[in-house]
Amino acid sequence: MKKKHIIIYAFESLEDPLIKGLILNYLIELQKEFDAFVFHLFTHEHKGYLLNAKQQNEKKAELSAQSIEWYPIKYLSGNLKLLKKIYNFIHTFFIALKIKFKHKPVAIVGFLAIAGGLSYILSVLLRIKLIIYCYEPHSEYMADFNIWRRNGLKYRLLKKFEYLQIKKSEHLVVPNMHTKIFVEQIRTKGNVIVCPISIDTDRMVFDKDARERIRNSLHIGQKQVLIYTGKFGGIYFSSDEVIRFFSGLHHINRNLFFYIISPNTGETKESISKYNLPSDAFHLLSTVSYSELNQHLSAADIGFVALPSMPSQKYRTPVKTAMYLSCGLPYLVTENAGEDDIIATTKNVGAVLENLNDDPKIITDKINKLLGRDKIVLRNSCRELAVTTRSTTVAVSTLKTIFSELTD
Repeated sequence: MKKKHIIIYAFESLEDPLIKGLILNYLIELQKEFDAFVFHLFTHEHKGYLLNAKQQNEKKAELSAQSIEWYPIKYLSGNLKLLKKIYNFIHTFFIALKIKFKHKPVAIVGFLAIAGGLSYILSVLLRIKLIIYCYEPHSEYMADFNIWRRNGLKYRLLKKFEYLQIKKSEHLVVPNMHTKIFVEQIRTKGNVIVCPISIDTDRMVFDKDARERIRNSLHIGQKQVLIYTGKFGGIYFSSDEVIRFFSGLHHINRNLFFYIISPNTGETKESISKYNLPSDAFHLLSTVSYSELNQHLSAADIGFVALPSMPSQKYRTPVKTAMYLSCGLPYLVTENAGEDDIIATTKNVGAVLENLNDDPKIITDKINKLLGRDKIVLRNSCRELAVTTRSTTVAVSTLKTIFSELTD
């Protein structure tokens, strides 16, 4: 059987967890099961994740053996950003044009917000079908957080391209029912599929030995460990907001310990000093490898999802929630964080707060009630929910259905 060629466009780096742990993993697992496609994967290689020439060649060979052809585009940053972005896009277009003439791809897939907009342009120029995977109205996030003005050029451009993705894509994959309802107010044709961001639940597992080792090394004892992994600021809570919240919780419950993994270590340390979080009440890491993340999560008792309760946040699908659940962790979440607040209460795998100004006593009571359940039962409930709703198999099944319907 002749294999179908499909272009996959991502704006992040190959080694970025959003690619390595998500879309690339989906493609690899899809190839293992079906081997009916050749994927042409475009990534923009950012400075923090750059591989050297030897590593790139080795990775290309490794992926090519799995019928995934990788095209790394060096991301140009610094001054004259607009011109450099235009150059990056032109470079991408000419490579895609060669693929068009040589392999006649049946579609291009845009993964996440920025790549979705650029994939729309490429689909028009190359005259191929467009598929959007994980559509979210990112322009609304930027406006809600006052990062962009609604009358500004950036907002209006992204809003326009988001509209075109909704209207013109052959298939549109959205992360939850809130987003499905949103896009169906604009989209007249069907083919809207709900599929939350899914992770490799076989890799993201509870590790009892790691839990004991890490907790012993930090002298945590039987404390309740609340873990947060991710950035501060931008479209997340600031470090000041989160550390102030943590400090308030610790004032009520001295048995709480905060495990923070964030690239924003400088500002986090300043916030810790500012809000007097005791040195024996936290552990701060700048980063951990994706392959070892489950070990750190296993050392915790509950995860934290740092999304402010703003109207647009209900369209999101926090990947960290899937990671927490997969490692058997319940989570603490604000209202309107995708569907995670609804799931937390209906499935009894989390606690919900209105915002970080909630009474710390009420929040600590919710945490104590949640963690007061039988530990094994709670861990298994979280794990089972992740496997059935947020595992790679869910994403693979979705992509297989979409790709199987594509014709030349």
